[in-house]
Amino acid sequence: MCTQPVIEAFVHQLDPMLRRAHRVQEFTQDPQCVLRVALGFSNRDLQLSDGTWIWRGDPIVELHLWNERIPRMPPEGPDLAWSLRFYRRLVASLRLVARWMEQHPEARQARALRGETSMVDPVRGLIQALGFDLILLERGASGWRRLRYRMDDFYVWLLIRAYNPSSLRNRRFHQLERVQFWISREAFLRRYGGSRGTGGEDHGPSGL
Repeated sequence: MCTQPVIEAFVHQLDPMLRRAHRVQEFTQDPQCVLRVALGFSNRDLQLSDGTWIWRGDPIVELHLWNERIPRMPPEGPDLAWSLRFYRRLVASLRLVARWMEQHPEARQARALRGETSMVDPVRGLIQALGFDLILLERGASGWRRLRYRMDDFYVWLLIRAYNPSSLRNRRFHQLERVQFWISREAFLRRYGGSRGTGGEDHGPSGL
């Protein structure tokens, strides 16, 4: 079984290469930002909860966690203080993304924002509280697609082990499930853009 230093060394070597391959960029100098972005294209046709249709090939902004900047959890796992700190930093980061989208021509054509990751059940409520629609990718998947999702889950598990191992307390690899989360450009900028992009306190969703 891999030891923690081996896992960390492996991830720290592989993660930058994957970011370059997917053209993930650091769009802000703000040291509190916990998100990176990439410009991409939709891989599916779907209707979002606000009624917006996104078609395969439409330009989108992809959201990626800046894993090194996620606050370290206490050894006993996430508590209320950590949850609120992470939530507020994530909201501030989404406002920075909105400001970047409003100011940079390369992002103005994007019709939606999408993230994709592997997570456990409690995190789904957080994503939805931030205004995103969730798609559970592994449900109904089979064959090569199912294997690919499991491989993605394993890499996310390695990332968590490397950057925030306390978050895996009482959780196992098989509990991870691959998801996409989406929001239309208009809904995102209404929620995080304009005057909201320059500050203001957010106390977090109920239940955190």
